[in-house]
Amino acid sequence: MIAISDIKVGIVTLGDSKCEFDAVQALTICGVARDNIEVRHIPSTAKACLMTLFFAEYTEVDCVYIALPDGLEEVRERLAELELQCRMPIGTSLRGLNDVSDMLKMVQIQSEMVVKADMEARSGSNFRLN
Repeated sequence: MIAISDIKVGIVTLGDSKCEFDAVQALTICGVARDNIEVRHIPSTAKACLMTLFFAEYTEVDCVYIALPDGLEEVRERLAELELQCRMPIGTSLRGLNDVSDMLKMVQIQSEMVVKADMEARSGSNFRLN
């Protein structure tokens, strides 16, 4: 299982330094190494989903945290769809530290499942005769 300190997190925020500071602080309090946090600023809340998709497609982050002062309710449904599409946990500042913790736990669970699936594939344990 991946250690929390090794989890790579993308933060999507506006130019609001308070939201960025709070997000970085929450992640580091939970144990994420500061070097594993990448911040990207967006011009408007409406672009949060697009930047999340960019993180998923063009970086090596394990999850994305959306830290915005307001307007998250407008994009929340789309973020839930993106979470499934990208198969990557997405947290938001709507629930603060609780969402950070849940997001990091989901990365650990996903990591554990990937390792198990890889081990099973190498051992051929998925092969069954009917």
